[in-house]
Amino acid sequence: MKLHDLIKLGSFGFAVLIAVAGTPGTLAQTRAYPDKIRGYKVERTVVEVKSVKNSTGAANNDTKTDDSNVDQLITFGKPALARVTPLGITFDVPIVVAPVTQNGKVDFLVFEDMEINGHSVDISDYNHSFNLPGDAPLTLKSPLSIHIYLPGAMLAAIGEWTDSRETWPVTGRVYVFGKFKKSLFSFKRCVPVELDLTMRNPLRER
Repeated sequence: MKLHDLIKLGSFGFAVLIAVAGTPGTLAQTRAYPDKIRGYKVERTVVEVKSVKNSTGAANNDTKTDDSNVDQLITFGKPALARVTPLGITFDVPIVVAPVTQNGKVDFLVFEDMEINGHSVDISDYNHSFNLPGDAPLTLKSPLSIHIYLPGAMLAAIGEWTDSRETWPVTGRVYVFGKFKKSLFSFKRCVPVELDLTMRNPLRER
């Protein structure tokens, strides 16, 4: 095979890799969700996230209408280390909710397929109701408590996590259960939000 053919093939392979990797929104659009979860009809586009005008957090009146932007509805704030035991580490993570264009009240949150720093974690349901913000991002009063089980020698495991990167990748899914308004009507819905975030490593600040 000639050199220019190899270059063309390499470029094609890179393009295919980018297309497969995609973005969280692209992956969410191709993911098949169940019709109902816990009696709530599943609908991604029931909320519209407002765009941010500037770094101060002021919201712009323009809305993001494409389906993928619902993935910006839920993000995490700066985590704080809560405790370290022979069974693992626990830290509290603030939940930040983006402003939306319509009224709604969230009943609870359910987390699924969560991974932090490449490790699978189980997160209990967030059973605290709250109203969706309309003007600026809202940090919920009750943080999310996350426990990471560290098998084997505790000090070695803690050291591995402490010496790891400054930020941890966070992936997974959160289902937002609540009642959302469209025009004059209120609907009971479940909104799937695909998470692809980073959070500060709280162990490096000890």
